[in-house]
Amino acid sequence: MGRTLIAGGGKIPWQVRASLDSIGFDCEELPAASPLLEKFNEFLGKKFSKLPIAASKVADASIQEYFRIITDCFKVQAVSDDMKSIMSYPWSRVYSTNYDDSIEISCEQIGKPKQTLTSADKPSAILPGKLPIVHLHGFVNHFRVDTIRDECILDYNSNVANKVYEGPWATELKNDIKTADVIVFLGYSLYDPEIAKLVLQGGNSKKKIFFINYKIEDEELTYMQEMFGTALHIEKDGFARVVEALPVATDVVKRRYVCFKSATEQSVEHRNINYEDLSDLFLFGRVQDQLLQADVVEGTSKYVIRPSIVEKVVGELQSGRSLISLYSPLGQGKTVLCKILGTELAQDYDVFFAIRNQDNFIEELRSIIANNDRPIIILDDYYKFSKHHREMALLKPEDVVFIFSSRLNVHETRKDELPAQFLNHDVVDLRIGQLTHTDAISLVPLTNQAGMWREISELSDAEKAKKLISNGASGYQANFADILVGLMNSNEMIGRIRKELEVLKAISRDAYDIVLLSIYLEFTNNHIDDFIIDQTLKTRLRDIHSSEKVSNIFRVFFNLDASNDGYFAGSIFAKYAMEKICDHNDLIGVIENAANNLADSSPLFDEMRLVLVDLLRFNYLKVIASNDQNRLRRIRELYSNLSSNPNLNKDDLFWNAFGMCQRALKDFDAAVKHFRTSISYAKNRGKNYVPYHAQNQLTVCLLERGLSIPTEASIAFGNLKEVFELLSVQADDERTYGRGQAFTWHRELISFLEAYYPEFDDTEKNVTRAQALKYLAFIKRSVSGWERRPEAAMTVKKLQSFLANNPA
Repeated sequence: MGRTLIAGGGKIPWQVRASLDSIGFDCEELPAASPLLEKFNEFLGKKFSKLPIAASKVADASIQEYFRIITDCFKVQAVSDDMKSIMSYPWSRVYSTNYDDSIEISCEQIGKPKQTLTSADKPSAILPGKLPIVHLHGFVNHFRVDTIRDECILDYNSNVANKVYEGPWATELKNDIKTADVIVFLGYSLYDPEIAKLVLQGGNSKKKIFFINYKIEDEELTYMQEMFGTALHIEKDGFARVVEALPVATDVVKRRYVCFKSATEQSVEHRNINYEDLSDLFLFGRVQDQLLQADVVEGTSKYVIRPSIVEKVVGELQSGRSLISLYSPLGQGKTVLCKILGTELAQDYDVFFAIRNQDNFIEELRSIIANNDRPIIILDDYYKFSKHHREMALLKPEDVVFIFSSRLNVHETRKDELPAQFLNHDVVDLRIGQLTHTDAISLVPLTNQAGMWREISELSDAEKAKKLISNGASGYQANFADILVGLMNSNEMIGRIRKELEVLKAISRDAYDIVLLSIYLEFTNNHIDDFIIDQTLKTRLRDIHSSEKVSNIFRVFFNLDASNDGYFAGSIFAKYAMEKICDHNDLIGVIENAANNLADSSPLFDEMRLVLVDLLRFNYLKVIASNDQNRLRRIRELYSNLSSNPNLNKDDLFWNAFGMCQRALKDFDAAVKHFRTSISYAKNRGKNYVPYHAQNQLTVCLLERGLSIPTEASIAFGNLKEVFELLSVQADDERTYGRGQAFTWHRELISFLEAYYPEFDDTEKNVTRAQALKYLAFIKRSVSGWERRPEAAMTVKKLQSFLANNPA
């Protein structure tokens, strides 16, 4: 078995059928099926051939005698050395269909912490640090005389009523079969069809399943077992010798990472999906990992659908790709897809999610690579980890595989960076989020349960599926984001969330602020957690959540349990809530408070520095400001108060945001000053960094100032000269693809020329014409496909017309 028996590996279920060589209190070996049948027949004075029938007859005749026979037979006094040797291996799970306590006694005698569970317990009851021993058919020490027929699955009635293989433990066992490193069946025949079905449903696990049998080979049994795994005729003592020969005899403690989380750490929740689960998913984008995991393990679509793109991603990995870049517009399912991929790929690979962006990120990544065989690393919103890009790019494809995701606008502006940086890797870009016909058919039943079709609710499922992939005015545009907006866009939904927020505000202002900040940060693509809340609002999420009244409302927004303090990842809902639901003045107040807290932090963690910059990024804040002058002035005051803060006053993005706010208030002189400051501080990022955004803002600001405020001809000429230089830099950046807004300002440029060119002297006119000609020549010569790009073609047309109307 060699490499498959890895100490401390994933879940390793061990299915025990009969604890042979364990000694009962009557100093006899525990009975297998035939001896137990003999004891029942002896009491009955008859010769029944089927154990369940004989057991039922005994129980019908005397429940006390039935209880005595079973408990006498399956109470263990001593266990063999073989048993103790086998239990010395660091199993992660033990499943048993027998009733005795031989496994428990073995653990006690070798000092191994253990926990006994039966089908009456829930998988969530498993305690950390203890070996779970799950008695699927009942456990002798738990039997009571008045309930034994329900607790012990043995007689005919209990076998017929048995739902163990339909409930949560069945799902747990399937999950273990999928994620285990090795599965050992000890003395198990597989004649029980339920177990055989579970093994099949566990996926392609044949290479890691082993059956320990008697030395005398049974041709029929071997045939059955080899359908599922490898049959080994070495008996229990032979298997014990194999275990004893292994180099590791105790559990290995796995390293716990701060910046990464193993995909196998996700739990499974075995329950029916309800309306709240689906409305939270559809409307808020709040993904419950344990329900998603259950869907993947069971191969169902009760909670999420398995989109067609999953097959394409898996195919690319199997073809040898070592870097897959997934991208889509806001809210089209990147985060959910990453979770689905992580859960599914973890069945065959070591998969880790990047969850934090701290200084030990690269050190932890190297540790993961050193301790796992070519792990897959999933970075949702890859560009949030930009400071680690260069070091990640140095890693070799034979050592690690990457799956990245990004929003469409970010991908389009930076898509050439991946192949340019990751020269060692074979990069493939995949657009996701668009529904196929198969996706639409699978999605309709879930959306039916959410009950949000409104005016088309009477259509058949087939017609609804067509609506989902229709790009017409009455369709859902064939993407997930449009479905979400369509479901949310109702007075009922807006009123519901507003009411929840009003009640929350009255109960606890701190709780209300947490929700508002979470909505804003989710909109800015920062997935919030308790650490961020602690740093920004100086509040402990768990303390706030402890109030029952708050908890009832928080359930709408947060998924708080023992392992997850995270906020829902609903970027579409966050945008919608910001625009149509939240009180904008309250929201600005929360942002002010959070920004001031972070700016005053010393030291300021790098992870929080990114959050602070996004809190103050005017591209996001202007959605809240919405051209309201009072809100704009309030945001400007925030920038002004923070402009001397040492955590910000040398940050180019801060000055660019400050300049954009001043421009929106038409304070052009201050805006120009701030944009130039931003460009100056951008040099701190390195000689190869070009501040395209700040240069673009300076360009339009110079043009708008000249068109809004009368300007002396000499100053206008200097501004125009600077504008042409900046436009050339922007055009150079757009040689082969669109990075920004290089050609957006042709209207303002021509208006500026028409306003000031007549006032220039002859030298200034000649210089202006020369710059315009040089700019035109560059576009025609270097910008790929400029004729087919509307803004670029319009720029060329208008400048040509201006030059023709103003000859030298």
